[in-house]
Amino acid sequence: MFQDIRAQQEAQGLDPWAPFADEEEWGLVKWLVSRVGHTAIDEFLKLPITSHMNTSFTSKYSLLKVIDKLPRATEWKLKKISVVGNRTANDGQRETEDLELWLRDPVDCIRELMSNPDFDRCVSYAPEKVFADEEGKTRVFDDMWTGDWWWEMQHRLPKGAVVAPVILASDKTSLSQFRGDQEVWPVYLTLGNISKDIRRQPSKHAAILIAYLPISKLECFTRDVRSVERYRLFHYCMAQVLEPLVSAGENGVDVTCPDHQVRRMHPIVAAYIADFPEQCLIACCMENRCPKCTVGRDNRGDLKESAPRRRETTMADLRRHSEGEISSDQFESELGLRAIYSPFWAALPHNDIFLCMTPDILHQLHKGVFKDHLVSWCTKIIGEDELDLRFKTMRISKRKQWTGADYRELERVFLCVIAGVVDNRVIAAVRGVLDFTYYAQYQSHTEETLSRMQAALALFHANKSVFVEHGVREHFNIPKIHSMVHYADSIRLFGSADGFNTELPERLHIDFAKRAYRASNRRDYVIQMTMWLRRQESIYLQDAYLRWQASRNSTNEDSHSAGLGLQSFPLLNSFSATTRILNPTENSRCKTCVDVYKYIKVVSPARPHFNSAKCVFKVRASPEIAPKDTRKLPSPARFDTVLVIEDCEQYTGKGILGLRVGEVKIVFSLPPRLGHFACPLVYIHWFRPLQTFDENLQSFRLTKSSRQHRPHAAVLPVDRVLRPAAEEFYLNRYIDLELFECLM
Repeated sequence: MFQDIRAQQEAQGLDPWAPFADEEEWGLVKWLVSRVGHTAIDEFLKLPITSHMNTSFTSKYSLLKVIDKLPRATEWKLKKISVVGNRTANDGQRETEDLELWLRDPVDCIRELMSNPDFDRCVSYAPEKVFADEEGKTRVFDDMWTGDWWWEMQHRLPKGAVVAPVILASDKTSLSQFRGDQEVWPVYLTLGNISKDIRRQPSKHAAILIAYLPISKLECFTRDVRSVERYRLFHYCMAQVLEPLVSAGENGVDVTCPDHQVRRMHPIVAAYIADFPEQCLIACCMENRCPKCTVGRDNRGDLKESAPRRRETTMADLRRHSEGEISSDQFESELGLRAIYSPFWAALPHNDIFLCMTPDILHQLHKGVFKDHLVSWCTKIIGEDELDLRFKTMRISKRKQWTGADYRELERVFLCVIAGVVDNRVIAAVRGVLDFTYYAQYQSHTEETLSRMQAALALFHANKSVFVEHGVREHFNIPKIHSMVHYADSIRLFGSADGFNTELPERLHIDFAKRAYRASNRRDYVIQMTMWLRRQESIYLQDAYLRWQASRNSTNEDSHSAGLGLQSFPLLNSFSATTRILNPTENSRCKTCVDVYKYIKVVSPARPHFNSAKCVFKVRASPEIAPKDTRKLPSPARFDTVLVIEDCEQYTGKGILGLRVGEVKIVFSLPPRLGHFACPLVYIHWFRPLQTFDENLQSFRLTKSSRQHRPHAAVLPVDRVLRPAAEEFYLNRYIDLELFECLM
């Protein structure tokens, strides 16, 4: 695409900024279109000061006309759908309802994704078996191309064909802030060929909106069939949206890839990201069943695997019911199916829709099993007032709105908060869920970590009856608890679960739905939303083209960066807020200036299971700071507790051997005349060595260490500080994934 654009510009004698004058005007256009509303654009361009800018546009209208000349993404199409109901109108005719389905060709969207040069070196074209050891015994499940699904699919296709694993996501979302009657139903598409590190970032534009599904109450039908007709409408619309994938998946299509090579790619629907109600809608099953397996409706609280749902078997059952061979009672009560006779996935080649349902960490674990169930049960045992008192500032019983970040913050401290007020079996059950949730968030897995995750699930199930004994629960026949049995198999098939989290489509709603709606006049808003999105995509494409053109013209520069003298202690990143104090020496007539720092930043190396990049932690050592305004309260002191390498010979980089916990009191540098030190120093008050282990909490107890009734202290180089680590009483491994891994 970019090469064609440049060829056309050169043929017409235009520079890369065309149709705009220069880089400065392009920067103004990006800001106006991306950040300013349409009404405000006109107001801005009518200001007297803007008349001197001499831009190529003078109004919102003329600006949008120029933007419409920019490169375009895949075009939107409108498909009119006329639904004939079963209710009769006054004229004796059946009532009808006209609906609109807005869609884009998914094959063209795939070509658009794969033509993005920004994805070069972030794309895989073949499955890989990755091992953590040289002997090839410890297999790693990470990105999608490391899973078993891709290997199996590759064997089905002709030699030389490239699998394009299509990942779909859909979810209704409200548009209006104070009225809930304005909704859209976006459908997103991305590819498993693209690294999940890229897919997870909305700013990378690795996901494309391919449809707005119609939403209707379908009042042309009587109430008794209205719900099933809405289900059928969803499947009909999805079949229309995905119809181009039928031929493309079977026969392949030629696609120009980010490395400029043309490949024959077979787009195959591999994964579908959705919450539980939508998973059941997709799988044509009742919500009292599992969309992945045939577990009985009353057996979902058991730790056992049931036979998986099969595409051929399900299609046969749907056909038999449509032909009257299976009664409605048997169809619903025994098979747990809905009467959707033409599911959208029936024609998709090489697809097993039931395998496609991927783990949903946000709704199933963070919000579901942990917050909605486990925290609720523990609250009933402990009491709201007591739990709020232990949480102090959070007051979780009063909080109405929760985000994914809020759930994770609660998980960090929950076990330590309830310690001492509930019995050991409650602690064990909570620990099982927390351990499972933390393992599920790993960005790469081995059979060992998957085994640990399963052991954590078994720990919960072994102790869950304690909630029945306390009278806070009668059964555990809960869909989100049952979903946990499918996590390990799904990770082996498709790679780690973090690549399929529903937090991504929820974030995409902001750009593709809510912002687009706010740019409309709220009447016939969907067509206006598609127009707004087209222009936003044109802005992105033009910006990407200009980056591509600049990279072609740039010369090779010296790649080495100027050092800061920190190479000798790579764990140290930076200092801040330097102050100077005067310290009296033994000779009271001499005073020495010492640099004291309020905090340091510690760089932790990449960890294979949960972070492919280095982590930066902030360690504070700041006394109380008096305010300039005496009417305000002073800033409180902050002295962080950290993990420190006490014995360098014993420390291996794994586990706790050679480590000790301490509280950082001062970070400082000494002047050269007092000795040469390779890096700044820290003054630390020690906790006692990590020896007292709480088997129930699986955590080390922390106690301040003293000598001669004074704090046991030490001065160490700052590069001995590994990371913030603990709370006041326990070395809490749930602080973050890195510490969780370190202390396992």
